[in-house]
Amino acid sequence: MTAPVATQHMPIFAPGTSAIAVSPLTDRALRAELRAIVARFFSQPVQHYLDMDAGSYRTLVAEAQDEINRQGFARRLAEDRRSELARILDSPNIMLQTNLYLRAARPARVGGQEQVGWHRESFYGPDMAASVNLWMPLSDVSADSALRYLPDSHLIPDDAIGTEQHDDPTVARFSAGHRIGLLYAPKKIVQGVDFTTQRPLLVGSGEVAIFAGALIHGAGENRSEQMRFSVDFRLIAAENMLASKYHFASGKRYFEAL
Repeated sequence: MTAPVATQHMPIFAPGTSAIAVSPLTDRALRAELRAIVARFFSQPVQHYLDMDAGSYRTLVAEAQDEINRQGFARRLAEDRRSELARILDSPNIMLQTNLYLRAARPARVGGQEQVGWHRESFYGPDMAASVNLWMPLSDVSADSALRYLPDSHLIPDDAIGTEQHDDPTVARFSAGHRIGLLYAPKKIVQGVDFTTQRPLLVGSGEVAIFAGALIHGAGENRSEQMRFSVDFRLIAAENMLASKYHFASGKRYFEAL
């Protein structure tokens, strides 16, 4: 007799929240420690980084990201929000992405990929529809520099969204850019989504946002005059994992137990 196939259950968010939950860190020192690491790697005036070529800049971001991962910040942040994550994932069996991403966007400039555009996590993995993202800004965010999202877009079925995928000549596979989360073959949404509804995800100092992997989101151009820094990573209930793949940026499995 064939065993029944397990069905994924989706993260649980309160109605009217667009599958987003914002809450303060219990240990506010975590944000201060992260900001100190960023300040050590990015100690020059903004113009210094605007003058850097993309390859050199991405290598610097990757070095800062490596230091953050060496100090185990994904695990430390997830442990701080463990009860909230267990509630949202409807499981105590939480799996943690083994590579935290440092997003370091320079003020808007022409050419090259500086941030990941509109997407949902299920574009890039079979089990990611059941995942959540934990996102925390390290510099103060405003409507000009925040992550953006489409309210209630987690309710749109995947098969209702048309996408086109093309190689990005500015991001080589396994390069520093790829290591910091830029996409070498991004999918572009071309049908089934109304982008006029987009909103900035405004999160206060010392707060984190946990949102559904199915929510359509993207980092818009940084239209402020300052650098924009944030960190993010994914989490999923162990019961919802369909595959166990390798994460080249961490050199480990994509997820490990929290």
